[in-house]
Amino acid sequence: MNRQNVRPLVLGAAVGATVVVLTYQAIRYMREQRKRLATQAEVDSFNTTQSATLSYGQVDHENTFSLAWEPPGRTAASGDTTLSIPEVHDSDAQPLLNLLYNIAENQARTDGYVHRGITCNICGQSPLCGVRFKCANCIDYDICERCEPKDLHNRTHLFLKIRVPLPPLANPRIPLFKPLYPGKERNASTLSWDEIRKFKKDTNFEQFEIEALFQQYKSLCNSEKGISREVFDQCLGPLASGKNLVVDRLFKFYDKNNDRYIDFPEMLSGMSVLVKGSKLDKIPHAFDGYDLDNKGSISKENLRRMFKAYFNITIELVRDVVKACEEEMMANFDDSTGKPVSALFSAPIPADSSNNNAYVKAPIPGNPGGREGMWPVMEAMSQDAIDEMADNVYKIAKLHDGQRMTFAKFKEVSLMDNSLVAWFDALGTVF
Repeated sequence: MNRQNVRPLVLGAAVGATVVVLTYQAIRYMREQRKRLATQAEVDSFNTTQSATLSYGQVDHENTFSLAWEPPGRTAASGDTTLSIPEVHDSDAQPLLNLLYNIAENQARTDGYVHRGITCNICGQSPLCGVRFKCANCIDYDICERCEPKDLHNRTHLFLKIRVPLPPLANPRIPLFKPLYPGKERNASTLSWDEIRKFKKDTNFEQFEIEALFQQYKSLCNSEKGISREVFDQCLGPLASGKNLVVDRLFKFYDKNNDRYIDFPEMLSGMSVLVKGSKLDKIPHAFDGYDLDNKGSISKENLRRMFKAYFNITIELVRDVVKACEEEMMANFDDSTGKPVSALFSAPIPADSSNNNAYVKAPIPGNPGGREGMWPVMEAMSQDAIDEMADNVYKIAKLHDGQRMTFAKFKEVSLMDNSLVAWFDALGTVF
């Protein structure tokens, strides 16, 4: 069942259930009244022209409606006849009524936002009311919240959710940015039930997760063969600028058949290990990443190369985070607070020409404590740390420098030292 069908089904079920409950209450009420009227001693005559009184009160802590009248031939002094009708209380129907009321109230509040001058490109609603979804990659394409779940537009495009209306003349009529997904505009491929059942059996994903990942795969797939290495590098963002051994080995982990493309079964299998796999599930793949010589065993040089690549990836990740934090701090920094009034004037203060011996501070050619000089120092220090890590791994495994580490020994050391599997999780799932 598609996502766009869920909302009308839920609303229809709620309305249908409410109608059934109210109908049942009405029938039960009518039957109870017939029973009460049949047991009344004096119901053979009731003259509607006689005076009658209607009152509302409480009897035995229950709300009742009381209808009193004087039957023909009897005076008020001889007594009144009263018919009590209990008010219907049903705890089962009240939640549904509250739900319908909340839905109606929420819809009324939402429709109060009117985007004047904007028309839904699917249903033609004009002006568009409620939440507006604007395509950030098209010149002028808008849809309403009722048409958004239909998913009829290019799936590689992004939509901006706009609740508060923009001024009509201020609406941009240009693409706000380029498409972020490298996939094809229309990819009509689908998954059969047999494929979904097979994927559920082979991976740790459920049906809806598989369907969602398949939509993500189609948005990234730029070839009939699958996701190319170029697109894989694009998914790494700033880390794709330089060549790194960890990135190469992670791509090889996904590309099981070594055809330089990642198809959907390969993507699903790899993400199942990275997202839902245990440490024991990840150890064999981490071992394959270290086996750079394809000999089924690992040398100390293999460890050094992977440790160095992992360190470089970590440095790049830290550098990117530090840069983002600096930009955010500079954007929110107000340097005018606490400064004298003269700091608001940008013109330089003229120097006294009579003072020819004024001291002028020479600029410092480099700041040894700045961030620019931090990374080379860390990289220089890393080589000693990398050699020490490789020596420690071999020491724990009780191996000499010329020996190679088997998978059994690697598994034993990995269960004691998490650093051996750390590179495998350094980039997450990439996708």
